[in-house]
Amino acid sequence: VFLHPPNQNGDDFEPIEELSEVLLQMWTEDDNRATVGEDLVLNMGRRTFTRDQSQDKCSEPLMEYVSEELFERESYKRFYDLLDNYESAVGVEEVMTKHEIIEMKKFIDVVVGSRPMQIAQEYLVSKGWAPADEEEFKDWLWDVWFTLYKRGRARGRSGDSSGFEHVFVGEIRNGSVIGFHNWIQFYRLEKMGKVDYRGFIGGKRTQDTHFMITIQFSWDEDLEDADDGAVKYVGGTLLGTSPEFEMALYTIAWVY
Repeated sequence: VFLHPPNQNGDDFEPIEELSEVLLQMWTEDDNRATVGEDLVLNMGRRTFTRDQSQDKCSEPLMEYVSEELFERESYKRFYDLLDNYESAVGVEEVMTKHEIIEMKKFIDVVVGSRPMQIAQEYLVSKGWAPADEEEFKDWLWDVWFTLYKRGRARGRSGDSSGFEHVFVGEIRNGSVIGFHNWIQFYRLEKMGKVDYRGFIGGKRTQDTHFMITIQFSWDEDLEDADDGAVKYVGGTLLGTSPEFEMALYTIAWVY
C-alpha cells in the first residue's frame, strides 16, 4: 500500500488507493521474481537492535542459498553486470566507460520491455510525469537513474553518485553505509566476503511470507573483511523481487 505522509495535525498515514492499485498490478504481472524459500533461502539468525552498534549477532551469512540459474535470466544478468561499475566511497569521482554505458543502456532496454515498467510508464504518462514515446522514456529513465551528480566533495566534473548507485549498489560515507536497498547486491557482496550480516531488526517472519526485511550489516569493499567495515545500522530491502519490478517501483517513488 502506498501511503500519504501524516498531515500537520499528526494524523496517521493514509493509503493512496489509486497508486496502490497500480503497484499491485505491477506485482501481480511480474512473472520474473524469485521465489523466497525456493530460489532464495534465508538464514535469519538472531534479532539485533539499532542500539547494538558494535555487536554482531549472526555468525552465518543471511543468504543461505540463491539459485545461480536466476542470473541466466536476461534482466538479472543485465542488472548484475552493472553492480561492479561504481566506486563505493562518496567523494571518489565516477568514470563511466563506453563499455559500462552500453551495459546500462542494455539494462534499460530490458526493463522498458517488461510488464512492471510498462504499467509504471502508463501510469506516469497518464499523470503527465513521463514521456509516452518509448525512446524518449528510455532517455528519461537514464536521466533519473544514471546521470551522475555530486554527493560528496568529488574532484572532477562528472560527480561521484547516481540514483542507481545509491539505491541499488550502495555507498560508503564517513564510516556509514548509505542507500544499498537490493537483495541481489547483498548476495553478491556477501558471497565475496565483503558484507557481514549482523542480524535482523523487528519481527521474524516465515520464508513464504517474507518479501521485505530490515537488517543490520557492515561492508568493507577493499579488505574482504567486512567485520571492520562501514555499518548500515538499519537497512531495508525487498526480497526476491525482479530488477525490473524494483526499477518500476522506485521510479514511481522518485516521482512522488
